[in-house]
Amino acid sequence: MTVIATRNCIRCGTAKVQLVSVGMVRDGNDYEIAFSCNNCSKISIYKAQSGIDLKSNTLNIDNNRSAYCANDPILNIVSVDPLSDDVPQRISEIFTQAAKSRRMQMFDASGAMFRKTIDVSTKHIFATDPRLVGRNPADALRARIKALGELKILEDDIVELADVVAVDGNDAAHEIDPYTAEEAEALEDLTLDLLDRLFVRPARVARVKAKQVAAGQRKA
Repeated sequence: MTVIATRNCIRCGTAKVQLVSVGMVRDGNDYEIAFSCNNCSKISIYKAQSGIDLKSNTLNIDNNRSAYCANDPILNIVSVDPLSDDVPQRISEIFTQAAKSRRMQMFDASGAMFRKTIDVSTKHIFATDPRLVGRNPADALRARIKALGELKILEDDIVELADVVAVDGNDAAHEIDPYTAEEAEALEDLTLDLLDRLFVRPARVARVKAKQVAAGQRKA
């Protein structure tokens, strides 16, 4: 039989995605069900209570009063795709912590760490950009982001994106209400976009320019 359920996938982090069983084993009077995520196809294992009618062809376990499946998997295998080598190592480490926390459904921790990713990124820019020599970064993240725009270090659209990430990360870190799976998923996408604009694209452009200079197509 096929069992389906809707959960937040801890393997790819997609919120409220359909999971489809690929196998199950008895555990006493209960079951362990191996579910495959419809988004990433990776497998997680959940504990289910007895009451499953194995004669049924398909069972939506969330809509069956005689069966129950845990909300959280019993086997947490969390993997995150590595970032580009153009992202500084420490920033990549913080982002990976945030992304893994989201996949383990620790959404408040995840949102706070995405915010820290941007916090450390802006401090890195102040520490490494030659145009900022002698300037001290503001303690407050949003003021630091604004200053990078006013100093023409970051373009207006990047400043706006960074501020959006900072404000949403503040919610995760400081608000009483819990940060949700959907909010954490959106914040990860925005943070990835920002890291691409801050580090990956400029490095890619720099490499192409260097090649053109070496070929005599562009002045140094």
